[in-house]
Order: sequence, then structure tokens, then C-alpha cells
Amino acid sequence: MGRTPHTRTFFAEVSMKRPGFFLLLAASLLTAWIVLLAILSYKYVTSLTEPFCPPTLEQRPGYQPIVLQTSDGYSLRGWYRPPQNGAVIILLAGNGGSRDAMLPDAELLARHGYGSLTLEYRNCVGGRSTLGYREAEDLQELAKFARGQPGVKWLGVMGFSAGGVAAIRGAARTPEIQAVVSEGNYYSLDYEIRNSQAAPLTLEWQIQNLVILWYRLLDSVWPAEVNPAADLAQLSPRPVLLVYGEGEISNNQGYEQYDLLKPPRQLWVVPGAGHGGYSQKCPDEYERQIVNFFDEARRP
Repeated sequence: MGRTPHTRTFFAEVSMKRPGFFLLLAASLLTAWIVLLAILSYKYVTSLTEPFCPPTLEQRPGYQPIVLQTSDGYSLRGWYRPPQNGAVIILLAGNGGSRDAMLPDAELLARHGYGSLTLEYRNCVGGRSTLGYREAEDLQELAKFARGQPGVKWLGVMGFSAGGVAAIRGAARTPEIQAVVSEGNYYSLDYEIRNSQAAPLTLEWQIQNLVILWYRLLDSVWPAEVNPAADLAQLSPRPVLLVYGEGEISNNQGYEQYDLLKPPRQLWVVPGAGHGGYSQKCPDEYERQIVNFFDEARRP
């Protein structure tokens, strides 16, 4: 049904008496829309940069608890396991991970004589995750710690997801790290946010740009600065292994990242896997790939 004559008369009178009425109404609706999108985008960004930190073990046989002081004042807890072969692998969990998150990989490596070093993320002590940016700086501190331990002669790093980003970015700035395994890392944070290539002014485009703005405001870093793809070539001549699940490699531009590497380089696509769960899908092959990579990297 259309408007009644009385309703049409009312709007006509309002339009004649107050020409700015509809302009004000449109401005109010636009403001409400922007506020709504800003709130939703803010909540999304805070869920990424302030994730829940799982509780951790108080003691772990074979591991020494450590506390690492970061360059910007955080005290982060970790686990250190001394090596039997002189080589320590620094293990970086996915976003928000506790110091326990990479212990299955530490156990795998320990079976072959490797020591390990893990660290919780800043969100575990009230800080904010930066999805690989400042975590790369923490990797530099981890490398200093590991090199100062008795019997340690060789360092590698292995990280998953945002930890894989930190592994690439941190190793590019830490020559003491001699080999890199990055699992499921994204191409760049800006691309990760924008990779749907949304058309300008669409709802998706608006949300993407608000997410980028909130990340910049909350973490003081533009997503474009969290760009592991730009650091890959700097890892040469150190060996690098990229690992992706079959279901994620296209979205993460894994083949493109591999092409950016200089030899020696390796790429393993885990059949049937998505983002993570590589060792669950192919446990024997996973152990073989990781251990053989580090064994070969250590050979003169």
C-alpha cells in the first residue's frame, strides 16, 4: 500500500518548511552506518590482536622454564630444552599461542637430538599481538638467549601461521639463524585482509579498510608493513622450507612465495590439509620432512 493522502501531505509540508530535513536524515543514517561498521571492525581486530591465551603447564620434564625480556619491556615465559647435537630450533606458535603450543614439535625434534626454545606471545601478559611484526623482534631476543646457552653451536627457526611470518621476518634480520621452516604463513597482512579484491565502496570494501585502519590505530603498524614476502629473498643463502596445506596454499600464495625464494629452497604441500594439522594428516612424512630439512641444513 502507498502513503495515505495525510502522510503525503505531511512529508510535502516538511520538505517545504524545512528543506534540510532530508539532508539531516541522510547524514544521520550515514553516521549510524559508519559507527556500526566501525564497532564491528574494531571487535574483529581486537579478537585478532587480543586473543585468549591458553593456560600453560607449570613444569615440563626435560624443559627449563625461562623468562625473556623483550626490547619494549614485556616479560614473556618460555621453555628451553638443551640439545644433544648442538642445534636448537626456535619454535614460534600461531597467533596468540602460549609457550606450550609448539611442544609437540619440540618433542618430535628432541627424538632426533635437537634442542628447542618456545615463547608465549604478548597477549598472554596483557599486550597486543601484531600478527608477526613485533614477534619478529622477539625472535631476535630468543636467538641471543639460545646462542648464550652451553653447547649451542647452531640455530634454526620454525613457525606456524603468524609465527611463520615472524620466523621469516625475524630470520631476515638475524644472521645467527641458519635455517627457516615456515608453515602456513600469509603473503602479507595487507593482502590477507584485502585478498577478496572487493569493489570500491561495497560493504566488504568498507569493512576491509576499517579493519586496516583499526589495526594501524591499535598496533601502530600499517598491515602493509607486515610483509614476509618482501623478506624472503633476504634469507638467501640460508635454506628455507615452506609448508602449506593443500586447501590453503592458493589463498596464502604459497607458490608465489616459493618463487620469491632463492636456492636452497623447498616447498611441501600437505595432501588433504587445510590451515594447520599437517602432522595429523601425514605424521610420518611430517617428521621426515622437518628432520631431514634441518639435518641437511646443518651439513657443511
